[in-house]
Amino acid sequence: MSTPIVPKSSQMHFLQEPGPGRSRSGRRFERIGSVAAPALGSEPGERKTFYVETYGCEMNQYDSDFIASRFLDEGYVPAADPDTADVLLFNTCSIRQGAEDRVRARVQSFAGVKRRRDMVLGVVGCMAQRLGDELQQGQGLIDIVAGTDTYRDLPEMVEEMRGRAEGRIVRTDADAEQTYAIRNYPTDQEGISAFLTIMQGCDKFCTFCIVPYTRGRERSKPWQDVVTEAQTLVDRGARQITLLGQNVNSYRDGPVDFAELLRQVDTVKGLERVFFTSSYPRDMTDEVFEVIAGHRTPVEYLHFPVQSGSDAVLKRMKRRHTVDWYLQRIDAARRIIPDIQFSTDLMVGFPGETEEDFQATLRLVERVRYAECFMYAYSPREGTPATRLTDDLPDGEKARRLETLITLQRGIVKEILEENEGRILEVLVEGPSKKNPRECFGRTRNRFMVVLPEGSAQPGDMVRVRLSELRGSTYRGIPVETGE
Repeated sequence: MSTPIVPKSSQMHFLQEPGPGRSRSGRRFERIGSVAAPALGSEPGERKTFYVETYGCEMNQYDSDFIASRFLDEGYVPAADPDTADVLLFNTCSIRQGAEDRVRARVQSFAGVKRRRDMVLGVVGCMAQRLGDELQQGQGLIDIVAGTDTYRDLPEMVEEMRGRAEGRIVRTDADAEQTYAIRNYPTDQEGISAFLTIMQGCDKFCTFCIVPYTRGRERSKPWQDVVTEAQTLVDRGARQITLLGQNVNSYRDGPVDFAELLRQVDTVKGLERVFFTSSYPRDMTDEVFEVIAGHRTPVEYLHFPVQSGSDAVLKRMKRRHTVDWYLQRIDAARRIIPDIQFSTDLMVGFPGETEEDFQATLRLVERVRYAECFMYAYSPREGTPATRLTDDLPDGEKARRLETLITLQRGIVKEILEENEGRILEVLVEGPSKKNPRECFGRTRNRFMVVLPEGSAQPGDMVRVRLSELRGSTYRGIPVETGE
């Protein structure tokens, strides 16, 4: 994981957690940064302050926005940094052991601050949900342990904690109705991209995954709330929105399924593009493909996690699809959606994976030709059914298979990018280029990264460009006249 980037002034800090042994080949813009906020401390006479430090995925970032909005509703103000906060909360991830270890070390680093001044320190989110009472035992620093369904009540927990002479608060109650719609976003919109969680939880129980045990069962946000929130994000400056969920296409609110939700979000004025992640293959229908093909905002890019190219491994993973069924869905999407590109998740070294199983995964990658892959070697995760399987493949062999897969995928991505060089496509400009801030960058509808010349566009502009020169995985774009 990258070293934390501490902003000049922040009320939330966001850290992506890809996990050990995980590699990428393709194009993905990682959010590693913060949300700006006023630099307010907690001197006598001022209102109480809070600071939320966030580890994990985009859904955790969204949850931190909700947590911040609740404290703002109760009259708190953002702290300039965690050392000065009256309330310091760590919003945590449990997908890998390394993520939990980093949080423990981070909490321990505040031992001196806790001795010097009055501070309520809480650990919330997936790690808190998984460990509960165990998390606060032996620490002596943690005042609040709050699970993933308790965010609405955090200000009340803080006040309860302040009224206690001793003891801790541990709440990991499940709430099958909680979906957390944000009414009062805590800070100004940064850039033109925004996240919007539309559902929580997972009912699939894949044997390697901790999510159903930390996020609970599936429940969907009312579709009217999704549309209202999307319009709010656009009114604040967003031009593209990523719809989030553990199984985003499992969404259902009464008669409104995911396909219908995409139609409704497509009506939001000022919204240019909609992306969604992560989808579950068994819940992906032709109707969703038809909505993507026939409507204005859904983009021609689909994250479609397969995990393995072996039916035997998929069965042990409890993935509920076969390779043949998955490929039929890929072919249907390509038939219905012109110019679609795919990304996926792939795991090597799952218990019982033979060399033949691994070769089947390589054949699948060659067959589908993903524009992007998230690849990692299996490691046991305490609390998942997969830990009951015999993990007898040596780490060195897992590493060899992972490197072989990475090499294959890199070659495929290079071929895809070279095949598209010279095309004229529409780019939504997102912001300044990292390498040269005088230039700007954006993406095509199928998420090719493009850098534009200095002075040719501003963030939020839609520009038709020729993909003229490929540098690594990024194109140089030349703006072209309409009709060319």
